[in-house]
Amino acid sequence: METATLSSKGQLVIPRKVRESANLSAGDAFAVVYAQGEIRLRPLAQTKAGSTIDAVAGCLAKTTSPRLKPLSDAQTQATIKARLRAEDDATMRPARPSAKPAA
Repeated sequence: METATLSSKGQLVIPRKVRESANLSAGDAFAVVYAQGEIRLRPLAQTKAGSTIDAVAGCLAKTTSPRLKPLSDAQTQATIKARLRAEDDATMRPARPSAKPAA
């Protein structure tokens, strides 16, 4: 497990191995939550600078394909809950122990 020390200014340095594993870089933003005695950092989704309305136009349009039926409200809610649970579970997994060479 990697450790970090809080500075007198309230700053933490995320260890290099963790930053590299999570593809983090300077300037990345995080959501910070204190829950059940834990402080959780979750990287916020990065958007491309200079996004335009034209680049995202139609992304919410309904499909008219007869093969794709819209989800019911209950199905939509269940799907959202499942995705959120999966994302939360991914952040709660314990770190893998580092492999030590046999002596």
